[in-house]
Amino acid sequence: MHQELVFFNAPRYKLILSFSIGLFLYFFLIAFLPFGVNNYNPNHTYTFEFLYEIGQYIPITILTSLINEFGIKPLFRGRFSYAFIIGWTIWSLLFLGLIMFVTYNYQGDWHDWKLSSVYGFVADVSKVLIFPMVGTFFYFRYKALQEKYDAFLTNIDNSIDDKRMIHFTGQGTNDKISMMVADFIYAKAQDNYIELHYLKNGQNSRFLIRSSLAGLNDSLDYGFLIRCHRSFMVNLYNVSSIKGGRNDLRITMSHADEMIPVSKTYVDDTLEGLKKYKRFQ
Repeated sequence: MHQELVFFNAPRYKLILSFSIGLFLYFFLIAFLPFGVNNYNPNHTYTFEFLYEIGQYIPITILTSLINEFGIKPLFRGRFSYAFIIGWTIWSLLFLGLIMFVTYNYQGDWHDWKLSSVYGFVADVSKVLIFPMVGTFFYFRYKALQEKYDAFLTNIDNSIDDKRMIHFTGQGTNDKISMMVADFIYAKAQDNYIELHYLKNGQNSRFLIRSSLAGLNDSLDYGFLIRCHRSFMVNLYNVSSIKGGRNDLRITMSHADEMIPVSKTYVDDTLEGLKKYKRFQ
């Protein structure tokens, strides 16, 4: 599942979506009087009886959406993607449209209860309900993308062997260096070179090797070494804190003053790595 789509199955999202749909439909019917709800009377006046009758659509629409969201959607748990969301939205519009068609005919003594009317009615209802659906979705997606992180992190016990050796090799004859996991901090791309930041006898040290960061990343098979930016690779063992949102996430490393940026391209992999190796939720 895409990290930014986790909200799609959250109870809060389902509740707000359902109530938004019900209230939006009600006010739309009141404001524009579509579908002949005023019997096409050009001299229509708003009465309490009329508002009450139209108001019956609110609980019916909300209940239908709640059944759809809490009763049917859980059957597809773990399958959420943008393709699924599009398909689910189409299904939801059809489901709600059919229930509204039944309700509309029930209130009108089944005056339009015929198969030929279903398609047009459902299509018209869908054109209305797509607005609160899309609006609610993009609001929650925006909030998810802007989610802020501000946390100090510690290592999960035994998740990383800090005595394990990491071997770095560049293109030059002398571009070789090995160090323990606990000593390596991060790598930074510098033109055609990579600057390795690490601890030597407890002091910050640097070592240059001739290589691209992409090439170095591909040559290393350590899950705790994560490329978080086109110019940076970090050792999750030495990540001490994170701060910011998904669009401006920054990492603080132990034994380093420089804050490491996390680009949008690598933010999901970085967050997944933190959840795997650090005490981070």
